[in-house]
Amino acid sequence: MKYPFLFLTIFLIVGILFGYYFVVSISYLIFPLLIFFLLSWVFFGLRKIKACFTSILITFVLFGSTYYEYENKKFNSNELYNLKISQYADFYGTLYKSPQKGLVNDYLFLKVKKINYKNKELNVSGNLKVSVKKSEIIKNLDNFSIGDQLRISAKLLPTSGYRNFNQPIIDKFLKIQKIHHRAYTKSPLLIQKIKSGSSFSPLRWLSFIRIYLRKKIEKFFRSSLSNSISQEGAILEALLLGERGRLTEKTKRSLQRAGIYHLLAISGAHIAIISYLLFLIFRLIRIPQRTSYIMLIFILIFYALLVESRASVFRATIMAVVFLIGKLLWRDVNLINTISFSAFFLLLMNPFSLFDVGFQLTFLAAFSIILFASKIISFLPKLPLRISELFGISISAQLGILPIIAYYFNRVTSLSVFLNLVAVPLIGIIMSLGFLFLTISFLSSNISFIIATVISFLIKFLLLICKFANEIPNLSYRIPQPPFPVIFGYYFFLLAFLFPKKFKKQKLIITIFFFSLLIILITYPFPSISKNLKITFIDVGQGESILIEFPGKKKMLVDGGGTFDNSFDIGEKVVSPFLWSKGIKRIDYLVSTHAHPDHINGLKAVVKNFEIGEIWEAVSPSEDRYYKEFLACLPENIKIKKRFRGMVINEGKVKIEILHPGKFKIQPTFVHNDQSLVMRIRYGAHSFLLTGDIGFQAEAEILKYFKDIHSTVLKSPHHGSKTSSSEEFLRKIRPDYVVISVGEGNRFNVPDAEILERYRKYNIIILRTDRDGAIEFSTDGKILKIRRAVKFDKSDEYDNILGLF
Repeated sequence: MKYPFLFLTIFLIVGILFGYYFVVSISYLIFPLLIFFLLSWVFFGLRKIKACFTSILITFVLFGSTYYEYENKKFNSNELYNLKISQYADFYGTLYKSPQKGLVNDYLFLKVKKINYKNKELNVSGNLKVSVKKSEIIKNLDNFSIGDQLRISAKLLPTSGYRNFNQPIIDKFLKIQKIHHRAYTKSPLLIQKIKSGSSFSPLRWLSFIRIYLRKKIEKFFRSSLSNSISQEGAILEALLLGERGRLTEKTKRSLQRAGIYHLLAISGAHIAIISYLLFLIFRLIRIPQRTSYIMLIFILIFYALLVESRASVFRATIMAVVFLIGKLLWRDVNLINTISFSAFFLLLMNPFSLFDVGFQLTFLAAFSIILFASKIISFLPKLPLRISELFGISISAQLGILPIIAYYFNRVTSLSVFLNLVAVPLIGIIMSLGFLFLTISFLSSNISFIIATVISFLIKFLLLICKFANEIPNLSYRIPQPPFPVIFGYYFFLLAFLFPKKFKKQKLIITIFFFSLLIILITYPFPSISKNLKITFIDVGQGESILIEFPGKKKMLVDGGGTFDNSFDIGEKVVSPFLWSKGIKRIDYLVSTHAHPDHINGLKAVVKNFEIGEIWEAVSPSEDRYYKEFLACLPENIKIKKRFRGMVINEGKVKIEILHPGKFKIQPTFVHNDQSLVMRIRYGAHSFLLTGDIGFQAEAEILKYFKDIHSTVLKSPHHGSKTSSSEEFLRKIRPDYVVISVGEGNRFNVPDAEILERYRKYNIIILRTDRDGAIEFSTDGKILKIRRAVKFDKSDEYDNILGLF
């Protein structure tokens, strides 16, 4: 058989997918696995090759499923993964990776051995990722290295992530990285080195070299605006050492829109550049070819260990090493078998890798280039400097990864096909100079400075190209996730171009179907229609964001969540993906209740990612930093409408009443909680009161102007703090349900225990995003249905609402 490893890998993947989608006990899988394994040997002994190979394929399906179930059960039963503690604890363990640096936090990776919590010692093991608040004064993280034994006082972070009716991204990320828990410590002073690692450890020496090289980049690439690494240095750090933690959101977004952000991840292209440079050097000094292959294998392995076997580096290195070993053993190497074996080997090491976007992009791009590049190049005119070959490779790679980019990143860009022609050679030059810079930095600071200046210029030129390209309209845009049948059909008809001719007009039919699916994929022509009024309280952590789907096509988004320090973009990574998962491309009404960061910061990404009809607000705080940042993101000529007490807006049969605030004589320059925009949404027999962050004073003012404010659902004012939800306010509203939008283990200690007791006093059913995840109410005006993202647990305090779900 020509491609044995291709089929083995495909069937291993089928088995892993079966284990992922269908939970089957390992005890049920072991017996058929052994049976087909023995049958394979029996058929082999009888020389029944086809039956033997069929049994082998079935064996690999069963093995893949069994292996995934085993690894998944092992991970889910880990002591650290299941640890539930709410306060700071002392974690004892050994660093298994070098410290990583970020813009706001730095990160330590600790193999935990024990925990001290409330003066009790717990024997708990597992891998812990610790976020350390960055300090410009205390920089002792630079003194830590692989093998050091540490005591870290930290607080565990939620492992569940943001739960919005799909598996949180953080869950998949942790499993792929085999990190069992995350934690946070507010100061480097809470980290103590107990014992240094062994001086004879090769990994420790590599860690020292890595940290030293990082310091060299920091030294020669300083920002003129702050005492930190420049963005040119951050990009070089990403290209050479695989760390992208110090790239700003602005830089990332520019590269993503241009479609070349993937080039910063050390992958096949980078390994190819390194290999090409080394081969040139070996040829110049007349090293024999076979010796060159052997030397290159060792250098690539050394480099992979230096960057600590990051997933993308490890994938690319395995592929290159397998190819080079093949060249040493045989003259002709089958690339499809080589890549298939690489994927097979990586999945055996970690079956969770299959669900890593990087894994999928790497192998789909590689297969697509092998299968289609030569055919595409044959249709192109011959251009100098091998531009035709580069263009053909770029097109074929994009054909392979387009659906994955659209599905995971909700982006379609036609820029990357053309920009790769410039970006790939430019990055090759930058990397070449980068390695030269790191080498010379050991010898001469003056020469290193000159090389660093040239590198900075080239990276600025790359960013300038991206900026110019991004200003061209409609070449890069966001779309909802394409449906799986469309993705499947796209790949099927793409591969169908390789099928042998069986009937007349076969190519024409394949072409029509392929391009039809391609157009559907990149335009997403499906409307988002709702039969009922749906109101979803999105889980955005400590913040607030509410999606309202009116009967028909119209949509409203009230606030977008957000963090206080902009360390995590809730709008880009939580709110937007949730909207895309519902097939939404347009927000007809974008409502900002008030310009506090946990409500407005997430809207900055939303206005960039979606078509916006009009914006509603009550206050325009001209001096507020967060509000000014929001305004800077708005497209030109967008309508901003003021909404004040007494206004009523009808959206079909749904009535939107503005209850607060009253009209201002002079617009405030800063906004306060009591100036939040308050709305009541009424549809048939049910109504929803959305209160922003108002307190007692605003509640009293609402009661003064409105006698009847009874509502079925109350959005708890100010996240359930004790400054809101007065007795009189609750008596007048008489809600059946209250929804508290709050983050798990938040530092504000909300919802307040007194307020929770007050809700119970009035027999109000409590729903909370920190426990229930996203909460969706759906009504046709008569019947009210409730859905929660988190499955109901009979053991919690909400037993009285079990019958509602």
